Amino acid sequence: MLTVFLYQVLRLLRDRVLLVWTLGFPIVLSLIFMAMFSNLEKAFEATPMSFGVVQDEAYRTAPGLDAVVERISSDDADPHLLTKVTHSTVAQAETAAKRGETNGYLAVDGGQLVLHVTQQGNEAETTRVLRVVMDSYTQRQAEYEALAKAGAAPEKLAALETDQSFTHSISVTPSPVKPETHYYFALLAFACGMGTTVAMVAVKGIMAVSPVGARQTLAGLPRWKVLVGTLAAAWVCVLVCLLVAFAFIRLVIGVDFGPHALLCLVAIGASSLLSCAAGAALGTFRRMNTGIVSGFTSLLSLFTGLYGSGAQKLADAVEYHVPLLAQANPLWQSAHSFYGLLYYDSLAPFARNCAVMMGMTCLFLGLALVRMRRMSHEHL
Repeated sequence: MLTVFLYQVLRLLRDRVLLVWTLGFPIVLSLIFMAMFSNLEKAFEATPMSFGVVQDEAYRTAPGLDAVVERISSDDADPHLLTKVTHSTVAQAETAAKRGETNGYLAVDGGQLVLHVTQQGNEAETTRVLRVVMDSYTQRQAEYEALAKAGAAPEKLAALETDQSFTHSISVTPSPVKPETHYYFALLAFACGMGTTVAMVAVKGIMAVSPVGARQTLAGLPRWKVLVGTLAAAWVCVLVCLLVAFAFIRLVIGVDFGPHALLCLVAIGASSLLSCAAGAALGTFRRMNTGIVSGFTSLLSLFTGLYGSGAQKLADAVEYHVPLLAQANPLWQSAHSFYGLLYYDSLAPFARNCAVMMGMTCLFLGLALVRMRRMSHEHL
């Protein structure tokens, strides 16, 4: 059996199906993802923009407004939203905005804070953050006025002035999650699915559908030893390729797989074992070829969100409306085993996904054994 294992390993390593789809494709596609997503986070960052501030009498009498503007326009501010351009009148600020010197201006009109934004400034992400800051200022001032009219104690007003924060940053996951991370999870699941072709090619090589397979069928070595050695070789080859791809994505691309990164190796092992079992079952069908398996794997990857935001919305819709159909997808189980390590504070979802994949593995192996026992070799 060891001889069969070593022979199958050497044979599979010479097969371009293994090297291209299981090793080369994930690495190439991860590099494409890295180039596509390199500026994804920066696109949502607030960058300083030139903005006018009308510092007239109404502005100076607005309580705390100048301190807020100074805080968001300082070079050391976080967030640094404005590069302040001071104007003494509204007419000067409006003229500067029309000339394109600023993206708008801030003024106090009738005791109310008003933002005037140009079309170019309205499209900037910074403007959205600026509106939130100004709304917060207006809300806080209204709160002060209401408490003062209600006769609140000065100590309560002083406590409100001490707490200047209106939002608190919390993390709902054990570690920060980047928006592109789930694409790499789907990519690893796709690579595991493509490992099915490797096992299928290996099993077809020992079936009596080819001259080499016919000779191995008539050999004196027990069939179960040939099958076990072949499947073990296919699993080891697929596992090694996936581990190389995982190490590349983790170390070179820099994808954070969370605090349980080592358990990703368990997920990869279970996923590769499932793909090899599925390949063994498909290898018993004489007309099955790598093109059909690749197409079927690509179709299943659609429901893991591999192909962009549209595919992700479709996958979420299927998971929400038909959860059992989504969970019957082996690639969905593989991708969500990685999700279980990153998005949850418990390992229960991860263990459940691995258990389901082991159940699918047993099912496919049972189907492969039944199919092999019933195959007729009368033509030999």
